[in-house]
Order: sequence, then C-alpha cells, then structure tokens
Amino acid sequence: MIKNLLFDLDNTLYPASSKMDKGITNRMIQFCAQFFGISMAEATQRRKEALKKYVSTLEWLKAGGLTSEGIEAYFSAVHPKDEINELEENPKLRPLLESIHQKKAILTNSPKEHAEHVLDFFGIRDLFLPQISDIRANGFLGKPFDIAYKNALKIVGGTVEDTIFLDDYPPYVEGFAKIGGKAVLVGRNEWDSRRATLFSGKIFRIDSIFDFPDFLRKNVQTC
Repeated sequence: MIKNLLFDLDNTLYPASSKMDKGITNRMIQFCAQFFGISMAEATQRRKEALKKYVSTLEWLKAGGLTSEGIEAYFSAVHPKDEINELEENPKLRPLLESIHQKKAILTNSPKEHAEHVLDFFGIRDLFLPQISDIRANGFLGKPFDIAYKNALKIVGGTVEDTIFLDDYPPYVEGFAKIGGKAVLVGRNEWDSRRATLFSGKIFRIDSIFDFPDFLRKNVQTC
C-alpha cells in the first residue's frame, strides 16, 4: 500500500511552460557564463553537454571549482526574492492535492527558501510536511544521488515499498527506481525509449500532476 508521496517542486507542482522555468534556466546560464568567463551562448551549449555527465548544473559547477561560498552565491543568483513573480496562480492545485490523502513531502535540488516561496505562493504549504528535503539537507548532493532519496524517506517515515516519487526529469526518477522504488515521470520531457523499457514497471508516466489522482486509482495495486 502506498502511504507516502515525495514530490519534486519545479515543473512538477507547476508546469514546465511556466515563466519560472525559463527564468531559473536563464539565471543558471548567466551564473555559469560569469563563473567560467564565457559568453551566454557558449555557457548554454556547454551546460547542455555537461548535464549528460553531471546531471545537474550545480554538480557541473562544483566539478569546475565552485566553493561552498560560491554555492550560496549561486542559490542567491538563481532564486532571487522576486522570482515568485514568474508564477501564475492555479486555484485548482490545492483541491487536487487535498484529494490525495497520502503523506506528502518535498524533495528538491533547490534551496529550502525557494521551495517555501513556491509552496506559499500556491497556498499549499500546510499540505506538506514541515521539513523539506532540499539541497543543503542532503549535503549539496541532490537527486539522483542516493542520499537525497534516503533522507526524504526518513522525513516521511517511509520505505521504497510504500512511497512513490514524482519528478519531471528522467534521470531523477531513474535514481529513485535504482534504489528499489517506483516513480512517476510528470510532463512530456523526452526520455530515451531504451531506458523507458529498462525501467518498465518501475517508472510510470503522466502528462500533468492533475493526472496523478486517476493514476493512483488505477495503479494502487500494481504500485
């Protein structure tokens, strides 16, 4: 029986079409361009290639020599206080989450303050456990490192057998599947068909977070 749900934040609780997705990505690239002393165009291309190896922008920067102080500067640059202006209200989100009765927690590669901003904006903070499994709580090793999932499981008091993880990024749902869990890939991100076959029965797909209640009703036994 599924008792717990771990939710990614960005592009999962709100769609990838949001202005915030574009804003975050642009601010990441700007920071990378300044850090490596290259143009925005080159930073865009190098980041695209680096993600194939390092999986996250932060891991690429760390490999390039980003210090702990630099990490905090990166967080501040990528998640300024006014970033919340890039979101659009969605009055349907709270009723959706209220209809899902499993215990809920956030697992994000962003800093806690960003998660709090987003949850407060949508008026859904109280629907999730107080403790957020963010990048700092996981020793700056976020998804897809095992520590991120295991720490999040501790927060909900669950196991890979009774918990489902939802995320929009294929490598991150694969990370949860690799430690024995089952995950839901949210959205229409491209996913290699060979890898999809490899994770058959472990990773499922839905177009939107709003499809999740129906998914649960249909798959609660198989999950």
